[in-house]
Amino acid sequence: FLLVLILPGYSEKERKRFLSGKKPKQDDLKETLQYLIPRGDHFATSLLVDINLLVFLLMVFSGVHIIYPNAAELLPWGANRRLEITEGEWWRLLTSMFVHSGLLHLIMNLVGLGLAGIFLEPVLRRKNYLILYILSGICGSLTSIWWHPHTASVGASGAIFGLFGALLGLLLFTDTFPKGGNKGILVFVGLYVGFNLLMGLLVGVDNAAHIGGLLSGALIGILLYRLDATHGKS
Repeated sequence: FLLVLILPGYSEKERKRFLSGKKPKQDDLKETLQYLIPRGDHFATSLLVDINLLVFLLMVFSGVHIIYPNAAELLPWGANRRLEITEGEWWRLLTSMFVHSGLLHLIMNLVGLGLAGIFLEPVLRRKNYLILYILSGICGSLTSIWWHPHTASVGASGAIFGLFGALLGLLLFTDTFPKGGNKGILVFVGLYVGFNLLMGLLVGVDNAAHIGGLLSGALIGILLYRLDATHGKS
């Protein structure tokens, strides 16, 4: 699934243009880099992607292992663990969602963030979208330390599951999206959530943060949408 998203699509027309010496109309790398610039309907999503990328680059250049960092390397960067939280380091509930345990972990989360943002940010708008991301991420962090007392947890997946939870809640309980497209989006959300929860069971990923983010995101997303709609009517 990740490879399908990353690899550019094949176009016979573009191949012929290339063979004739003409410059291709599309530049996938250029489009990807342009997405990193916060603007328009992806302002908040791009901002969050940039922050996650920046933190990861700082970690790597400081000596943290790029593929398999351990807990001792992640904790100084803000990893989430019950011991530190109970000793007053509450900021870890927030910082842990911008720290990742390796390059693959980062890529998978950024792909999920980008996919959720396509559907959700234009609906909630950037302010509510950011509120949803932060609050559901914190709820995921709280669920993680409740379920895993000794695990150092990191990653944006709790917050990203919150985005997908909000998307699911809006699909099921509001008329946010056109009815004709609801089924396709619902299948997409179900596949993403189901696949990641299954992988969590198979490889020992922190599913507690996933579930906490998903459930809280559904509630928070509906609440923010209702409040925004009420405010708009008034």
